[in-house]
Amino acid sequence: MFRNLRVNAFIVSVIAVVTATVIICISAAACSGAKLTFECSYYFVCYRIADNSISASSLSETVSSYGGAGYILNYEDGYYVTVSCYYTQRDADTVCSGLKKRELDCNVLKISTKNYKLNGYSAKNNAELYLGNLNTLHSLSLLAYECANGLDTGEYTQSKAKDVLSNLKSGLNGLKKSNPSNCFTECLEMLIAQCEDRESGYLYSKDMRYMQIAVTDAIINARLN
Repeated sequence: MFRNLRVNAFIVSVIAVVTATVIICISAAACSGAKLTFECSYYFVCYRIADNSISASSLSETVSSYGGAGYILNYEDGYYVTVSCYYTQRDADTVCSGLKKRELDCNVLKISTKNYKLNGYSAKNNAELYLGNLNTLHSLSLLAYECANGLDTGEYTQSKAKDVLSNLKSGLNGLKKSNPSNCFTECLEMLIAQCEDRESGYLYSKDMRYMQIAVTDAIINARLN
């Protein structure tokens, strides 16, 4: 789906993405008062906004049929059916503009993280662990993003993509071992299960975009208890 939309400057390498992220994502390892600071911005290309989860599910199938992620992002009481996710406004705008030319009703949703409230004694005690979780999840989202791009351009073979998915799952399992019973445990288990759902059969770029957005969702909607 995205291959015809890309220009050479838009196809970034892992190093370029990470370098850009250093500029965009300022993760402060400081916990002031009852807050933890983790600053990062994500730019989601969305196909309409649904009023409820039922209509969102229907739109999700439409997006998936076009080759998009189809992940339903629940944010501020809205249901956003996502096509893809980027780390710069320019990249998101480029894809969104290309989709609009194909008469697809898309828009860019920017979500920025900053201060996370530490709810309770346990959260304050685990502030360092939780900051590490957010940083690791962000890095894993980049891993999935680069794999999706590689599948679109043909740079990644199925074997290489499956290796990336395996590495993603390993990273999530590592986090789960460090978070056996806290506010991250449930979402990590869900992400691991989603990786396992994609381990067999053909792996498409939309599968890795789905995983990328699922991981960023865990960051955006983290509730630190």
